[in-house]
Amino acid sequence: MAIIYMCPKGDFQFTPGDEFQKKVESIAPGYTVMVGPVSPSKDIIADIEVYYGSPSTDDLKAMKSLKWLHLQSAGVDKYTHKEYYANNDCKLTSSSGVYGLPIAEHILALFFTFVRRLHLYRDDRLSGVWEYRMPDTDFEGSTVGIIGLGDIGGTLAKKCHALGAKVIAVKNTMTEKPEYVDELYTGEGIDHLIKNSDFIALCLPNTPDTTNIITKERIAMMKPTGVIVNVGRGTAIDQEALIEALKNKSIGGAGLDVTVPEPLPVDHELWKLDNCVVTSHDSGRSPTNIHRSFDIFSKNLIAYLNNGRMRNLIDFQKGY
Repeated sequence: MAIIYMCPKGDFQFTPGDEFQKKVESIAPGYTVMVGPVSPSKDIIADIEVYYGSPSTDDLKAMKSLKWLHLQSAGVDKYTHKEYYANNDCKLTSSSGVYGLPIAEHILALFFTFVRRLHLYRDDRLSGVWEYRMPDTDFEGSTVGIIGLGDIGGTLAKKCHALGAKVIAVKNTMTEKPEYVDELYTGEGIDHLIKNSDFIALCLPNTPDTTNIITKERIAMMKPTGVIVNVGRGTAIDQEALIEALKNKSIGGAGLDVTVPEPLPVDHELWKLDNCVVTSHDSGRSPTNIHRSFDIFSKNLIAYLNNGRMRNLIDFQKGY
């Protein structure tokens, strides 16, 4: 019995017999399609050939028939170790492409929070203070630096360009420059980007190359009014150096959807800084995510069954 097992969690909820299960059954009539809890029961786990969700490593090792794992997340760093899989030839795909819309909107919300000083006005409510606050810059005409021009960074670049900002971007591999990007560089352009940007967005996956990519020295390169927003992984920034810069007001501010550790302890310094806005690693949440993720999965399922090219196929050696 070959099983396609679907059990996305959190915002991605399927129920037995729903439209998603019926669609998969129509695509793969030769399979038993199941919607179940995150951890499959022991009597079927060894027969699962396709798994859609985020299984535990223990469950992965028990899936002796698994040939393809499709993650509901864009991040894959927890699943790129071959030793987690019983089948060494298992394919891994992600839901990259799902989160560009909500995360780009979240980044823009954080940018505009600092442009219009909304975080300070929000704090004013506690004391009933009526205070005028002058922005450092208008967003239109500003320079936005985007480190990581994948789905999230690319979507953000389009939106920033449409709003009249200059866009400088850095990506891992050079390609033809999109029309919504003014300057495009590979890694050697990061320092230039940091020095010249009013707003910086870190849209990076978690890999050895991206850990601590924003060093103390690079934070010191930022404009005194510069704002940095991180939606990738907290490890991408030297967090202690960032805290020091925020305390000293040597940069304009930081918007952090990711931190070290997570959840951020209630007494952590970042909560206490008036030029820092912390959100709880939920920038990717959206009521329409489930439809975009399932669309990727269903099209990949067709490709899988026909030995076709699958979208978001992960290279285990590269980690993305």
